[in-house]
Amino acid sequence: MASMITDENNQLKNIEQFKQKLKAVLAIDLIPVYASQLEREIFNLFFVSLDRSLTDLTAKYIEKTIQTAYIFDRVENKIRLQEKKGKISVFIEEFILLFRKYKRIESALYKNYAVTEDEDKHIEYEYKRVASEIRLKYFTPDENMSAEAKRLKLITEINKIVDKEYKIPSHSAIKSSLLNLETQGYLDIKKRGAKTFWHLTPEFYQRWQTRHSQLINEFENYRKESAEQSAADKDIDAMVTMSNKYYPIVLEFYDIDWRRDKRLEKLFSLIHRYFDDIDILTRY
Repeated sequence: MASMITDENNQLKNIEQFKQKLKAVLAIDLIPVYASQLEREIFNLFFVSLDRSLTDLTAKYIEKTIQTAYIFDRVENKIRLQEKKGKISVFIEEFILLFRKYKRIESALYKNYAVTEDEDKHIEYEYKRVASEIRLKYFTPDENMSAEAKRLKLITEINKIVDKEYKIPSHSAIKSSLLNLETQGYLDIKKRGAKTFWHLTPEFYQRWQTRHSQLINEFENYRKESAEQSAADKDIDAMVTMSNKYYPIVLEFYDIDWRRDKRLEKLFSLIHRYFDDIDILTRY
């Protein structure tokens, strides 16, 4: 677990080094480099949501989704459970163990560890069973607690035991970041009856789409130039070139998966890393 924390610290140092080397870079590419991590997660949430035709997001949805991505990261990577034995509540300890079990089974499914068809069915059954248990116990209202209260309890319990730099962003921190991005012209709000929705400004989104298309075309050109024979190897060769030229947070900003080996490389963005898990484990 310590190595995961060290790896993330090294990534943050690399961002600072990357900033020092910037020369003739398009201005829009600088946005994710100089934005805070929380601001990057807000951007990435909007771009990921666009894949599902969700253009307008409520502040509550943004808050819940981003906080849950941070919850998943903290319990998977930032808590050394052996050091916390006897010092934390049963509520959070059971959640940590259950979520880590869910991720191990998910990894087994992805890497296809099963040898027989029966083993494969058993792994898939366990995956669905553990996912259902997490959803019901921690993200579904019951007679004792609302879903909102459960999420806030997870946040409170996690923030008690992680280092200060890994505390989960609060409601006020997320609201402040949204207002800051609005001030800079990236986001705007609209009213529908009594509800307020946040959306990307048309001008900014047009710039993003143009740059996204340029990067996709650049990838295709590298792919055509590759000396590799198979389609898969051409993809890897092209993405190696892209990821050597652009920092991962820049490629993720354009919703481009920069990883060469998805089994080994972890996405930098927590929204990109956990968005599918949020969809499976919550009712957002």
